[in-house]
Formats: sequence, structure tokens, C-alpha cells
Amino acid sequence: MAIEKKKETEAAGETGGASGPKNKQAGKPIVVHSYSGFKSDEKPRAFEFEGNRLTVLSVRKTWQEESAQGRHRKTYFRVHAHNGRTYDIALDEGTGEWTLEPGPSGKK
Repeated sequence: MAIEKKKETEAAGETGGASGPKNKQAGKPIVVHSYSGFKSDEKPRAFEFEGNRLTVLSVRKTWQEESAQGRHRKTYFRVHAHNGRTYDIALDEGTGEWTLEPGPSGKK
């Protein structure tokens, strides 16, 4: 039973079982190449995932969330990549770390 539950949890995280930031599973760390204009890491241009560099063709949605204590803020980007798929990536503004978030990741 525990093995089945683990597989279901992994599958939900990989296929985007929940949309947007409501799913609070931890994201997978990724490397993002971003545009820095008025501020650093203003807009993602490409990211590396599973050994591939994916070019961001468009940013479909952007939103921010703060932790309950107000100490950490994350900026989320729903991006459309050159492989035809949509991904949610996030920047933790406190640490500067980028993550691939559970959500529509990998959906066409």
C-alpha cells in the first residue's frame, strides 16, 4: 500500500496533478537563464531540465505568493517552451533559487 501511494504521489508531481501554486509540494531545482533588466531575474528566457536546454517562447502567466510569515516570496512563471509544452517555474526571491513546480509541467 505504501509503495502504491508513493508512486501516485510521484506521478502527480511529474505530470502536474494540481495546477498553479496551490499544490505545495517542493519543486525540483533547475538552472534558469533569465533576462535582467530593471531588476535581476526579471523574465526567464531558457531553463535546463533533465539534461536539455528548453527555450522559453512565451510567459503565459506570472504571479507571486508570500509565505504565511511574510518572510519568503516566490514569483511563479507559467512558460511555454520550444518543445510545445507548458511548465511552471518559480524564483524564490529570498534565496535566488529557481525550481520547476508541480503544475501543468510537461502538458501540451
